[in-house]
Amino acid sequence: MNAIPDILDNKLSIGSFAKSLSDKVVSQLQMLKSAGFKNIYVANIPPLDKIPLMIMQKQTKEARTIVSAYNQLLLAKTDIWAKASNISNFAMLDMNMFLQTALSKTVTNALGISDTTNSCVGGEILELLTGSSSWTSLLDSEFNIKEAIVCSDPQAHFFWDPLHPADRVHRLFGYYVNVVITERIRGNTVTLSEDLLIQLISKHKLNTIPPRPASLS
Repeated sequence: MNAIPDILDNKLSIGSFAKSLSDKVVSQLQMLKSAGFKNIYVANIPPLDKIPLMIMQKQTKEARTIVSAYNQLLLAKTDIWAKASNISNFAMLDMNMFLQTALSKTVTNALGISDTTNSCVGGEILELLTGSSSWTSLLDSEFNIKEAIVCSDPQAHFFWDPLHPADRVHRLFGYYVNVVITERIRGNTVTLSEDLLIQLISKHKLNTIPPRPASLS
């Protein structure tokens, strides 16, 4: 994420970004293998065109291009690495497809979420700052605010701040990943679908305020 402002400000090409980041991921995978890890999962980049920051900045098209370029290259490189490394259990966690599925009306309704475009924290200030000519200065202003403006109905928002999903979405992703890993260990595959996410929401009561601290159950 830290390099994306440079891309949008035309200081870094999409190709250079995708190559550099995917190379770093493969390098880190090799480090894990060398340390003795035999079960490795890697997540791709979520659909950044859906986050409030990109929507407010009117840069959703650019975001889609960046994400697509990186995710395709990451998939190709990690596939080559996994085959060459003979890792017993390696898989790509498709965070991109997860978030797109979670944003469907059926799933958000099940979560009790009614707002999928505006963030709960910082949205008002972000809107005031969107005239900034520098993407980097916009982010600096957003995240150096001493007192963020918080919405009155945080549980109804898909996004907590202009970049990150709210706790219900994070918890849903955690339970989904738990199912994926558990089933892979058993030799099974899991197909991501709205029905699966709704089952997890119902099972773990994700449409309610979680206990603090939240934990897997």
